[in-house]
Amino acid sequence: MRAYELASFLSRYSRVAVLERGRARIVVLERGGRVLGIFIDDLNVLWVNPDIGGVLDAGGWNVGGLRLWLSPERNFYYEEPEKFEGWRCPSTLDPAAYRVVRVGKREVTLEGELSALDRMRGWKLTAAVRRDVLLAEEDRLLIRDSMVAEYPGEVNLWALAQVRPGRHGTVLVPVKEGARPIHYFGPIPPERIVLASDHVALRIDGERVYKLGVRPEDLPVEGEATVAYIAELEQGTWGMMCMHTHDAPRSQEECLDVAKADPEGPRGAVQSYNSGPEAGLGKFGEIELQFRPAVDVGGRKVSTVEYEVKFLTGSRDEVIEAIKLETGIVEPHVF
Repeated sequence: MRAYELASFLSRYSRVAVLERGRARIVVLERGGRVLGIFIDDLNVLWVNPDIGGVLDAGGWNVGGLRLWLSPERNFYYEEPEKFEGWRCPSTLDPAAYRVVRVGKREVTLEGELSALDRMRGWKLTAAVRRDVLLAEEDRLLIRDSMVAEYPGEVNLWALAQVRPGRHGTVLVPVKEGARPIHYFGPIPPERIVLASDHVALRIDGERVYKLGVRPEDLPVEGEATVAYIAELEQGTWGMMCMHTHDAPRSQEECLDVAKADPEGPRGAVQSYNSGPEAGLGKFGEIELQFRPAVDVGGRKVSTVEYEVKFLTGSRDEVIEAIKLETGIVEPHVF
């Protein structure tokens, strides 16, 4: 669907805002607080569930787009967290209860209420959240996510963007030399991951479930994280999306999301997920930023984080040159 076709369809279910600047159209869905479309000349660089109507009719979470979740995943999304079994997204976390409180031609603000049970500890979390989305330039989104939560444990905000595999795509994370990527769900097949001196590359094709993590200690600059994605979206037209933040965890102590394959092992500040038939969610990839933990202020957990999303479509060479510029990777490996 084109931007306004998608917005018209979604308006049957929820309020929709469309931000405009130059060639860009950003579709923001009130339900779930989603950025559901990042369109350049009506080509969306985000993945939208092909059965989005069925998901919305069923009240499900997996519509696609760029979403805000809470972490650690083990505590809030597994019914049996000790064994990592019974994964389920609580509807009180997504789609939760968002509302558009301010909208203009180039910006929108949403506020929402989230709640969840920490099944590891038996604690209840309730939170008020705010999302500010600004189309700062025709190729750049600025997003600020804020939270005030009632919760005695450690928690952090988590940004996840679902991306289109095309024929297949590539996730790129700039790292220091000697980096040690984390295989979150188990070994990633060697033909699907490349570790170079200045980056790690992961193949995205929606054919098999696996997940990559990159430790904060392996990022080139402390507290800064970048993750990029490139894919051929249609014949001859490539797309790029790059997420960058200055609010990344700075150490293992600030990383809260443990790996399913080794819960006592290292944890990632940057993550990427490849879906597969066994997940039953559709064919997509994800690029993800974990943020530093919320801090205690007067007995409440408070967090405000910011990140930018750069995006582009064009020829393969144009998109690769843009990725080099945004990430600092000298020669990115593209699957």
